[in-house]
Amino acid sequence: MKLTALIAASLVALALTPSASFAQETAAAAPAGRWSGLPVAEITGRLTAAGLTVSEPQVSGDRVYVRIDDGPLRWVLTLFSCTDGACPDVQFTAAFTGPQATEPVIGRWNGERRFVKAFYAAPEDGTTAPGQAVAQYDVLLNQGGGAAQLDDHIQVWRSLAIDLGRTVSPQAE
Repeated sequence: MKLTALIAASLVALALTPSASFAQETAAAAPAGRWSGLPVAEITGRLTAAGLTVSEPQVSGDRVYVRIDDGPLRWVLTLFSCTDGACPDVQFTAAFTGPQATEPVIGRWNGERRFVKAFYAAPEDGTTAPGQAVAQYDVLLNQGGGAAQLDDHIQVWRSLAIDLGRTVSPQAE
């Protein structure tokens, strides 16, 4: 019990003590020292190198949207907070329909998986049309990591997106 109290007190002390790295991060976040991210061309090049078919990037404000064809799987990569053709974070998104695209099935799927999360999207028109399972995976890109830092994230995404698609539409296997 004393060890638990000691650990809890240490965590509280750490949480309340400003750290040097926090001060550095805050200073680095200032506009003059802000890292703007990876160039869009490097990101799309890495996706192509992974064997994916990448559409022409579409720009809307500070976001860039890229449609990806990955065999039978189609998804979108959204690049956020883009400035001067470079973006510091991305989001993978795919939507699936099928007889198992229900809130309970998607909730169970989320409870058994990490990293990629899914949510239920009801039909917008309020009809009895089937809903969708929408999967999303957010990734913060790191300065100095280059486009190669996307490789593991692409593999995690592809694996779990395919898994969700098979879960909500088992006959599609």
